[in-house]
Amino acid sequence: MNTRYLCLFVLPLCGILTAGEAERRGFIGKGTDWETPVYFRDTGKPGPTVMIVGGVHGNEPAGARAANQIRHWPLVKGKLIAIPRANVAGLGENTRYLPGAPKEQRDLNRNFPGERLSDGTRGKLAGALWMQILKYKPDWLFDLHEGFQFNLSHQPKDGKAKSVGSSIIYFKGKEMDPLVRRMQAAANATASDPDRKFALIGRGPKQTGMVNAAIRHLKIKGMILETTYQYQRLAVRTRQHRAMMSVALRELGLIDRDCADVMTPGNRKGHLFIGLYDGSGSSEGGINNVAKVLERDSGITVARIDPRDVRSEVMSQFDAMVFSGGSGSKQAATIGKEAAKAVRAYVKDGGGYLGICAGAFLCSAQYSWSLDLVDTHVFTGSREIEGVGRKSMWYRGKTSKQKMQLTEAGKKLFADIPERVEVSYHNGPIVSPKNLPELPGYNVLAHFRSEQVLYPPQKGTMIDTPAIVEGQFGDGRVIAISPHPEATKGLETIIASAVKAIARDSD
Repeated sequence: MNTRYLCLFVLPLCGILTAGEAERRGFIGKGTDWETPVYFRDTGKPGPTVMIVGGVHGNEPAGARAANQIRHWPLVKGKLIAIPRANVAGLGENTRYLPGAPKEQRDLNRNFPGERLSDGTRGKLAGALWMQILKYKPDWLFDLHEGFQFNLSHQPKDGKAKSVGSSIIYFKGKEMDPLVRRMQAAANATASDPDRKFALIGRGPKQTGMVNAAIRHLKIKGMILETTYQYQRLAVRTRQHRAMMSVALRELGLIDRDCADVMTPGNRKGHLFIGLYDGSGSSEGGINNVAKVLERDSGITVARIDPRDVRSEVMSQFDAMVFSGGSGSKQAATIGKEAAKAVRAYVKDGGGYLGICAGAFLCSAQYSWSLDLVDTHVFTGSREIEGVGRKSMWYRGKTSKQKMQLTEAGKKLFADIPERVEVSYHNGPIVSPKNLPELPGYNVLAHFRSEQVLYPPQKGTMIDTPAIVEGQFGDGRVIAISPHPEATKGLETIIASAVKAIARDSD
């Protein structure tokens, strides 16, 4: 390996204060397409040095997100080094490989020393990552990955699993087995389906992989944690990584309590942390669109929230919660009545709520399952249509473009958006005041100036009605958006502006 990578691709670390200690941040690949931060925390108290790496394969985002959350955990001793987005270019393109790399080097996790240390690394990024391991000399190395299929349930006839998804890969032995079994139990607590439980693969990581090289040549203890991205939402997979790492870091003494629920730092430093509901009832495409447009803003970090995370102790970490498109009734059914109460309590206590399409149905005051956060009646029910039968009035057909006009209040809030625009619409709620005495009236931020009609009774019921409304619920603010600006070119900033307006303690 050419040691020149140390001076070319590792910069001096700069101090960034966090709650109670100093976090230092440096970069590998500075100025390149694969530039990515390295975070270092030292409690100043004797304890092991642990390195966590995520995102080595770019189509495995759960490990990257988990590592970025774990780096904020409250340490009590030892040192923690986190490289959350090792293959940042691959993550950006959602590809396993290194974009632009020669064919023989495109799989980053096959570019590390094999049987002999003198084999060296292949490619600049593998060299830079290896130099980080040499520099910090961690006692433990955890590499967070994802597989395509579930290891336990996808066994071909020859007995060899096609995928290592949902497994812990390590070298079996008396020292490692007890810890690994406790980590497995924590992961399995998140999986109710027996076919999705976690397996233990004690044959060790593959040769030329980063963890194998660290174990073989540097005598570092290490393992690979694999979740499964088939049939599982990103929020579930990220939680599974946190659950396993919470057991590991607690066992090693770096933390003194279960931190699987911790997704944000104790010190916000003016940064906004947003919880995005990622469960049944929300479309994955809609979630991805919302996350993408919010994460363009360097002052906003998005954490995807599993339905089991819709609890007061988890939501209290966030400045606002977002429920995006899909089905409002399914979102309500999935989170359940207790979680609905927790959302209401969260907003009443000052948290923000942004509902988009289905999320706007959810926060209305219309249905038995509604959250009753904003005083909106929804045009709904069913009508008998001659020659067709009885049809639901909320359904207006396939996605269309509708005209929308901002009000004076809307122009102030969405200052970078023209007053009159065309916005993507897909059966969002058509609202009017419900006039409930316990809810204050809402303010209109935008009106529809056109309408989509599928059945005659719908004619005239959408045009000139509110497209975006804002309201107050207790100490919290609510914005309900019927159309889909996050999916409309040129209107994406509406989402970030709305989040900033409702965020806890925003002006």
